[in-house]
Amino acid sequence: MKKILGLVASQRKLANGEILTKEVAAAAGEDCQLELIRLADLKLDLCRGCYTCLIPGKQCSQNDDLYFLLEKIKAADGIILSAPCYVLGPAAVTKVLADRMIALTQYIDDLWGKPCVVIATYGIEGWDGYTLTALNAMARFMGFGLKDSHAFFGALPGEGIISSEALSRVQEMGQSLFGEARQAKRGECPTCWSEIWKFPEPTTAVCPICGQSARLVPGEKGIEWIYGDSQRMFDKEHLKEHFQGWLRGKVQEFISRRKELAVIRDPYKGKDTWLSPPQE
Repeated sequence: MKKILGLVASQRKLANGEILTKEVAAAAGEDCQLELIRLADLKLDLCRGCYTCLIPGKQCSQNDDLYFLLEKIKAADGIILSAPCYVLGPAAVTKVLADRMIALTQYIDDLWGKPCVVIATYGIEGWDGYTLTALNAMARFMGFGLKDSHAFFGALPGEGIISSEALSRVQEMGQSLFGEARQAKRGECPTCWSEIWKFPEPTTAVCPICGQSARLVPGEKGIEWIYGDSQRMFDKEHLKEHFQGWLRGKVQEFISRRKELAVIRDPYKGKDTWLSPPQE
């Protein structure tokens, strides 16, 4: 029996993301068991940037549900991550979790390659924004093997599964969870599936998520995209080097330069006007 963990970002009960998560899990096979976590029900505190979690043998100093979630992810055979689009991006709880990535990636060996599919939902055509790109990047930063991702349209709870196209995609996503990963779609970055591109020059495109580059050249059927070498942003060794090597090095650098940096920082101490809401 394969265990699937559904991470649902919506606070709505039986919203589109929850329904689609259940449908994808059902399509993954009869030998699969689905467990669900509503991320908003967890106590997930904001990252303090203290870097305690970088010390070997130490965990994040905050007493919240991060490591409960981590253990459930580690125990799962596959992950389904779903989130609604709010103001052109995924629901805020996904960013709170993503901001704790420094702590999570200390366990990347336990998470690496865990199959994952990503579901985004949105309610107005053309207003899905960067939701899917952000969720895809989050899954890749956690070391998951991203098998498929799709943004489903549906403003009302239950509307996201009505169309025959949605049902077909759900079947594909369920089958891909423990099967073959889909290929990048037209317009997506071939390395990370980002739908966002920067154009530093008129004939050059760069993916702002992973750094994949492309040259834009005239062709018989219009502009052709000629991609450069795939970037290694989400390679395991690169992620480990960044989160377990480079960041630890910056902690040691700060300790060694503490007095030097204090000379710069001290003039900014005090005489501040910080506003806070009234206490009850």
